[in-house]
Amino acid sequence: MPTNATTTDHTAIQEWTNKHNGVPGVIEEATTANDSRPLAIIWPENRSDNKFREVSWATFFDHFELRQQALSYDTEGMSKDYAFVTRG
Repeated sequence: MPTNATTTDHTAIQEWTNKHNGVPGVIEEATTANDSRPLAIIWPENRSDNKFREVSWATFFDHFELRQQALSYDTEGMSKDYAFVTRG
């Protein structure tokens, strides 16, 4: 059974993403009224998908903080399942 955690720690998010060979990104196809693109972690199998655009960690975390988000993820297994959630 997966062990989930929710964090805002930038180092923990980077380490988990790197562990799964992911990179920080945004979803290009989705836009909101203020043209803010949702954050994403791009996995190797999705890097050629045009709906994703890779961004720097600095840009990723700027938007992460501006939106007051946290990352919910599996801390023990090899699952790549994650969700961005609003800080409560």
